[in-house]
Amino acid sequence: MRIRIKRRIVDVYDSLLDILTSTVSLYLYVTIIIGGTFIYLTLPKPSNVKFYSQQDLGTDRDAPFFYGCVNTQNYLQHPDYEKMNATFVMLTRNEELKDVLASLKSIEEHFNQWFNYPYVLLNDKPFTEEFKSAVSSATNAKVEFGTLDEALWEFPEDVRNTDMLKNAIEDQGDRGILYGNMESYHKMCRFYSGIFYKHPLMQKYKWYWRLEPDVQFFCDLTYDPFLEMHRNNKKYAFTIVIPEIYWTVPNLFRYTKAFIRKNNIKVGSLWKLFSTNYDILKTDEKDRSKFSKYENMVRDDLHQWVKFEDDVDPKLSEKVTIDHFLESGDEEDDLGLMFLVNRARAKPPVIEDEFEGEEYNLCHFWSNFEIARLDVFDNEVYNNYFQFLEDTGGFWKERWGDAPVHTIGLGLTLDVDDVHYFRDIGYMHSILRHCPKNSPDMDEFPYVEADKRYKRRFWTKYDTPIEGGSGCRCRCPNRPVEVEDTITFCFEKWMDLTHAEKGREELQKLFNLEEQESQVKQDFLEHLNA
Repeated sequence: MRIRIKRRIVDVYDSLLDILTSTVSLYLYVTIIIGGTFIYLTLPKPSNVKFYSQQDLGTDRDAPFFYGCVNTQNYLQHPDYEKMNATFVMLTRNEELKDVLASLKSIEEHFNQWFNYPYVLLNDKPFTEEFKSAVSSATNAKVEFGTLDEALWEFPEDVRNTDMLKNAIEDQGDRGILYGNMESYHKMCRFYSGIFYKHPLMQKYKWYWRLEPDVQFFCDLTYDPFLEMHRNNKKYAFTIVIPEIYWTVPNLFRYTKAFIRKNNIKVGSLWKLFSTNYDILKTDEKDRSKFSKYENMVRDDLHQWVKFEDDVDPKLSEKVTIDHFLESGDEEDDLGLMFLVNRARAKPPVIEDEFEGEEYNLCHFWSNFEIARLDVFDNEVYNNYFQFLEDTGGFWKERWGDAPVHTIGLGLTLDVDDVHYFRDIGYMHSILRHCPKNSPDMDEFPYVEADKRYKRRFWTKYDTPIEGGSGCRCRCPNRPVEVEDTITFCFEKWMDLTHAEKGREELQKLFNLEEQESQVKQDFLEHLNA
């Protein structure tokens, strides 16, 4: 799916939500720009169609580790329980103290009051004593405060403070690219893309959970996500997958393909989540020797003409008709002559952002929430990839976000089965939120606080459970609307991958050239002799 910015649409969010909550039965896509990404809002489906959020979408390849709540005390005391070498990480500033405390309060209440994982807070300026005191008082867990030096935060020396950098960023602002005119935003994206895990405070850990100031959690997480990812051989996890704004990353995929070609990278199956494959005609390389040089050239040429499923039969019919005309020498074959002339005059279709048969579909994991092993990034392939991107200048010449860089970088090395969707974690940042339906088993284990600051009233109400729900004691807000049901393009690709048989994750139909051509030729001859 191609996405282009046609115009900025502002001040429409509330009115769209009013439409979304109406009884309109149409099923349409509405595209708006919100929070740095393109949002596909879907008007309500017909009443006989279930929303994704109302279904159990788990498969053998990926599903919630637990449906509903577990007995946290028994879980922690079990002989097999092992606390992982993990930390929360947050990049923030002194003036964001209020939002930082709000995030800590939410994650502590819903998870960390029981598990007591440490925090690493990073800042490009020294934290004030007031900030450190307030944050340390908000949790019983260990908190470490780190300051970023120039090497970690600033652009390379040959770039920083140059007119070239200043002009590039001002130009992005003039063109209306979201956050494109903010140098600090470019630095933040660059830092999270390939530097955060190199900070000395982070190097002590094997796992991390990324937090942002002013995020909310809506469900209790009564088990250890780090341990369960370890037990299930998961290396990276997300809660939201959405498309990026095209004009923030117009050349990111082109440079990525250059990196792959230069380093002979064999990508993992996760690559299929965010790439569109236009090389849909497959030839049997072992049989090439039985064809002439000209015939093989024609077959290779077909790849330039056939990009979509609807192109296959028409182009093969054209080829078969032309072949018959040339072989028969029939001067009365007007159809064959017409096809030959039209083919000679025609130009192969050009897909603007296709590189070596593929295009970036803009899907990415929304990286303001991610739980992962540090070594999914701190490895030779990804570190070289980041340095390659750094050398192109794309982090300031364009507004590359860390989310698409992370996602594409993960696709270089990870398979679908290495990634986990934390569907049972309710999460909101800015105006995007995911919040699951509660599991019918939710009430099996009542809430027991470990910290008196998070004591709940006995009349606290949770959302009504549904069959197939995965949440534990979720209290979901009515707005914004559930991302599973409103930004479906990328989410559906994720479901296609996890519902596919392992090793057969093709999201697009592929055609065997020899078989397809043989069938078309047979049909042609039958029609000719009829």
